[in-house]
Amino acid sequence: MRNTDNLANEKSKRLKQQQVPEFEEVFHLFHPALCFFARRLVNDAAIAQDIVTDVFVKLWQKKGDFDTVYSAKAFLYISTRNACLNHNHKVQYQSRIRENIRQLSTEIEVNEMNEAIHTEVVRQVYNIVGGLPKKCKEVMVLSYTKGLDCHEIARRMQLSVHTVRNQKNRGVHLVRNRFVFREELVPIL
Repeated sequence: MRNTDNLANEKSKRLKQQQVPEFEEVFHLFHPALCFFARRLVNDAAIAQDIVTDVFVKLWQKKGDFDTVYSAKAFLYISTRNACLNHNHKVQYQSRIRENIRQLSTEIEVNEMNEAIHTEVVRQVYNIVGGLPKKCKEVMVLSYTKGLDCHEIARRMQLSVHTVRNQKNRGVHLVRNRFVFREELVPIL
């Protein structure tokens, strides 16, 4: 076991002391392994290839900063790992944004649909109320649009509370009977 450790240490020392060869040699030496490494991190061969290419461009731009093959190798692997992690974070972020947009779009569609149905129902109810007998119509309007209770309506119209309740019940009954649920209200469901 110690012989293996010593051998690994000697190789590491030699690698650390070795001068950086020409860029082309470094590229051929590490490119396949870096592509494999990146592909394992991003799960996409084309993206892995692009990331490794970008890392080699950075190495080329900083080639004077590396004295040994060991330091260039460390830079290549660390830069590739970081670029892959950044790519994965970006993909996750974009996925969350797309999902949020999809949910908002669905909510807006549902709200618009609900608003359209509500508007049509209110329009139809107003038309029905407009065709009610005069006193019944007045009671319905004061009750449901003005929000007055039976006592206030009775005072305003100079009627008994019992008459107001009867007119209100009659109006509700007539609206229910005349209201027609139209299938064209729900074509998008």
